[in-house]
Amino acid sequence: MSRWTIYTAIVGDIDTLVQPRVVDSRFDYVCFVRRGSGRQGVWELREIGEDLEDDRMLARYAKLHPCELLPDCEWSLWMDGNLVPRTAAFYDLVADCIAEGTPLRTFVHPYRDCTYEEAYACVAAGKESFGTAMKVVRYLEREGFPRHCGLCETSLLLRSHKDLKVRMLNVLWWQMLQNLSKRDQLSFIYCVRRVGLNWKPILPAGTNMRSCEQLDYIHHDRRPSRPWLVKKWYDGRRRIEKWLLRRKVDSI
Repeated sequence: MSRWTIYTAIVGDIDTLVQPRVVDSRFDYVCFVRRGSGRQGVWELREIGEDLEDDRMLARYAKLHPCELLPDCEWSLWMDGNLVPRTAAFYDLVADCIAEGTPLRTFVHPYRDCTYEEAYACVAAGKESFGTAMKVVRYLEREGFPRHCGLCETSLLLRSHKDLKVRMLNVLWWQMLQNLSKRDQLSFIYCVRRVGLNWKPILPAGTNMRSCEQLDYIHHDRRPSRPWLVKKWYDGRRRIEKWLLRRKVDSI
């Protein structure tokens, strides 16, 4: 196995496995599946081997356990199933990040810089229930987690397997997904700060996964229309702000 591995997980019917337009011999390509093994194009298929009924959590298990699932790898690059490398420059970018040595790289969120705001957005878009979002908000408030301290889109994650804090992040992050919300972006920055892990964006400032020329971004079929999303976002935010205000009044 190469010291560098690009990996993903295809579990359930949200994504289909897409072949990269360009491949690079410096990297292995591994796709984790619920059951089975073999090859599909450039991808080596491997069974995850964890007994989780929820497809989304099984895929998250693969995402958050690279050190266990890829034990011979020094650097892994997780890619959501809807991201596809399209130019050789993408691999050079990843290789440059590895050479620089920062143990964690990912996308900066293009629209928000706050986990609390992300909780509003998840409720508005129907990606998380109001009750679960409030559970996350309450936990972060108790922990003294600040607002507007950054937000990431974790659809792409470059991690050093040799870094102890990366391993600590993976463990804590998985615990948060099990105990709070399955939306991993709602706990990512908290976990990064908690373990004291140094990280950097993988793309230049002002670039995100939708505007990156080196990647193809494939929209999920269930993407909501923009007017519906905007209305639901504001409705969800008002509900949460009213709930927070009631809590503050009751505590006086």
